[in-house]
Amino acid sequence: MKSLKIVLAGSLSIFALMGCTTVEESPKSEVKTTTLVNGIEVTSVAYKCRINQSESELQGKLEQPFLIEFSKNDQALLVAHEGSYPLVRVRSASGSKYESLDKRNMFWGKGNQASITFNNETFTDCFTVK
Repeated sequence: MKSLKIVLAGSLSIFALMGCTTVEESPKSEVKTTTLVNGIEVTSVAYKCRINQSESELQGKLEQPFLIEFSKNDQALLVAHEGSYPLVRVRSASGSKYESLDKRNMFWGKGNQASITFNNETFTDCFTVK
């Protein structure tokens, strides 16, 4: 756990430059975008998560946008309208899984599907935006 905190602390300087990243409601770009930040390759992937509504609310489904920014050093950044949250890679039986140290935020993805936990609320029906 201590080494996890050290890795996370070192990544904060990398992600400080990405703190200004915002999530657009309707991204018009490819599924993945790769850029260099201080010489480190960062890949951004936009996701939308479906939110089921009760019968008394709007019928149909609403969608919550998220952006996940992956770096090659087993770290990621979960970006939502409310802010950016650093994640570190953790062991997973399949797919890629990243968690915050406080376990309030998590990304687990496999292919174009994902599950995202944001501030302890889990969205299980998430997909990449094309």
